[in-house]
Amino acid sequence: MDGQIKFYDESTAWGVILGTDGRLYGVRGSRGGPPLEIGERVVFEPQPAPGGPRAAELRRFRSSAASRRSGE
Repeated sequence: MDGQIKFYDESTAWGVILGTDGRLYGVRGSRGGPPLEIGERVVFEPQPAPGGPRAAELRRFRSSAASRRSGE
């Protein structure tokens, strides 16, 4: 499913994604990796969880501008 980061707290590596289905999904980032950014587009697998739906297998969309900058 596609979605967009709506909230992300870098200190706890926890955030919220708004899925294209209109539902909110909890997400855990990586404390050592690059932080997720509000407004960033992502692809994920929705999964049920005790505290509410969560986003698993998160992948970031790569913009064409980012690809040009990195030489890809």
